[in-house]
Amino acid sequence: MDSMRKWRLGAALAAVGVVSLASVAFAQNEKPPAPQPATASQKAEEENPEPPRQSWSFAGPFGVFDQGQLQRGYKVYREVCSNCHSMQMLSFRNLADPGGPHFSEAQVKALAASFQIKDGPNDAGEMFDRPGRPSDKFPWNFANAQAARAALGGALPPD
Repeated sequence: MDSMRKWRLGAALAAVGVVSLASVAFAQNEKPPAPQPATASQKAEEENPEPPRQSWSFAGPFGVFDQGQLQRGYKVYREVCSNCHSMQMLSFRNLADPGGPHFSEAQVKALAASFQIKDGPNDAGEMFDRPGRPSDKFPWNFANAQAARAALGGALPPD
């Protein structure tokens, strides 16, 4: 029995040796792979160098924003983004803050007055709408979260 095990072990080792030698011989006779043509992304990297670094007015800790651009940004928010998103954590007076859109006090009062703010209760215990004041927070376009989900296909904006 012992001699049979030795014979099997010897045969197995011989087989492993033959396979190893054959793979080495095959690898030495194999031609190197032909160079592949460059892909479109490789060509684009070679042809289009990295764009030059821009200097922005708002870069760094002492950067400043262009007030006209910030005011146009508020206009875009008001006309487009506010249909889904809110600024309910901000007051109208924040539009006059330095570093922000920096609207004048008269402009802030006019912008606030263009919104109807739910207030109350009055002496009869009823809620009522009144023109906004600079101290008021921006109102949300929806009565509650369920109304927002219904209007927005089941999604509630994170803000």
